[in-house]
Amino acid sequence: MVDNRACVLVTMGMLACVLGGCAGGGNRLISNRGGDVESGELVIGDIPRRPELEEYIIGHADALDVTFFYNQELNQVDLKVRPDGKITLPYLGDVSAAGKPVSVLDSLLTAQYSEILIKPDVTVVVRQYTQQVVYVLGEVGQPGGYPFKNGMTLLDFLAVGGGPIKSSKKSGVIVIRRVAPDHIVGIQVDLRDLLDRKRFDLDVSLEPFDILYVPKARLSKTQDFALALGDILNTPAEVYIKGWYVANVKILYDFYKKQGSAQQPIQ
Repeated sequence: MVDNRACVLVTMGMLACVLGGCAGGGNRLISNRGGDVESGELVIGDIPRRPELEEYIIGHADALDVTFFYNQELNQVDLKVRPDGKITLPYLGDVSAAGKPVSVLDSLLTAQYSEILIKPDVTVVVRQYTQQVVYVLGEVGQPGGYPFKNGMTLLDFLAVGGGPIKSSKKSGVIVIRRVAPDHIVGIQVDLRDLLDRKRFDLDVSLEPFDILYVPKARLSKTQDFALALGDILNTPAEVYIKGWYVANVKILYDFYKKQGSAQQPIQ
């Protein structure tokens, strides 16, 4: 699993750029790959997409079945992955599950139970998957996470999120997407071009776990994003967005607080 703190730092760098003024208004694509930030004109065909995973990654709130072929009295059915990413198993206690491919957890449990049982035959199956969502945050009528369906676009999720409110900055709506552990992109769209000038090509298709962020008319402190994230997901100690590995809102807030004075307001 990718180190959470390292991913937080990459994410913060991306957000500091996107929300701190380097992007300005208009339609732009901002890319942060391993800390190297590039910004240019938005070309729809060049928007990176998250590659299909070769294997499902276990997430928070998934339900697992952990079964034993020879020791069925140890079977655990409909075992929920807790908000801290762990599950509790007989003899082993708490085991980290979130962020691991199913086969990796299967092998890990087999190895650990081999120290207790003779030739354990452990199988891990995902009984219920976490619902895929898109997070609509910022200056919208009803911020939150909304179920994703194939084909849904930026305008679709703005609509289900209640639309931009009066205080929003319509020239700089941003879709933030993690393409890979070290690659984050910001897709900035000017709603005035999309709606008033009928540039419907700018109504970009979204992907599961994208973050659609509508900033304020004058966004001078990037910690607004961290605060919105914490308030909306309502997890004060730890925040985990599947596909993001964004951990600990306080780390984000402290970073933004230090950087805020260096940021220029978005006009």
